[in-house]
Amino acid sequence: MARKGVVVVGSHVQGLFMRVPRFPVADETVLGWDFKEALDGGKGSHQAIACARLGLPTHFVGRVGRDRLGDTGASWMAEAGVDLSYLVRSEQTATGCGFVMINPEGIPAITTAMGANAEFCNKDVDRAEAILSQAKLVVITLEIPISTALYAAKLAKSLGAFTILTPGPAEPLQPGELADVDLLVPNENETSTLLSELPDLQQDPGWLAKRLHEYFGLKQIVITLGEKGALIVDGETTQALPALKVNVVDTPGAGDAFTAGLAFGLYHEASLADAASFGCLTAARAVTVRESIPSFGTLAEIAGFAKANRFKIPTALKVAMDLSRLPAVNTDRGDRTGRTLRSKTVK
Repeated sequence: MARKGVVVVGSHVQGLFMRVPRFPVADETVLGWDFKEALDGGKGSHQAIACARLGLPTHFVGRVGRDRLGDTGASWMAEAGVDLSYLVRSEQTATGCGFVMINPEGIPAITTAMGANAEFCNKDVDRAEAILSQAKLVVITLEIPISTALYAAKLAKSLGAFTILTPGPAEPLQPGELADVDLLVPNENETSTLLSELPDLQQDPGWLAKRLHEYFGLKQIVITLGEKGALIVDGETTQALPALKVNVVDTPGAGDAFTAGLAFGLYHEASLADAASFGCLTAARAVTVRESIPSFGTLAEIAGFAKANRFKIPTALKVAMDLSRLPAVNTDRGDRTGRTLRSKTVK
């Protein structure tokens, strides 16, 4: 059977944004401005929207509350073309939300209330077995119970899918807990946390990658390094990818844009290095656009961005990016009304 589609298993968290002159310390109040319920969701809904915008047939498996914020998040995904057949509505718990402070450099500090995401359980994953059994890629995020995320990886792997885990927010794990993950995509801080070590941005990323490889027995790892690019481990080969230089407006959502670009490359049979290079391109475009969801580009937007900035698109993906062959996808970024959706949700 030819496998098709991408399934994202993860969270939706409504972003509540405020700009600040600096981050507060303990017992301090800092006056901010520009508060908004931004076009910003959780890692799972972000990655689902970003994948769908790139033309990938995308399904989302997760939980939201039966409330206004849940309606809004579902509408964003539906408008991007994400299938919501396995979105569950909680009857007793509100949709998750995150409070995001952004400093003048565009760097975020975030706290998250998991809300309905905390109820996401193995039974919710089991309900999606039909689509997991067909999927080519299953992308799993955290902001959901770690036991559910690991169960999703185990089930998806047993059904023949290629599994990708983006472990944020990370927590320490034991060596055997990532046995069903084919590709791990952490950032530097998450790498240290997974290894039960204190984050140290002065630490050599190559050494961290080696530790992950040895500790978890993983064959494929991509560590995202922000403005320093990414580091790839593919078997015994390690390769550094430089970041693309752009004028940064906002960084929230950039990691999710990277994951979607990486997934697009792998879905179209590119090498891990080429897929990660495309992820660097989608992330570079994302940081030039304010707010997370508007920053997730369509293939046409990514192609235009690359051309305008003279960035190279990996040769292996140029055929996949043939815009004349793309399905029509509604990329309206303006819908924040929570109107009735075209896709059904599980009750």
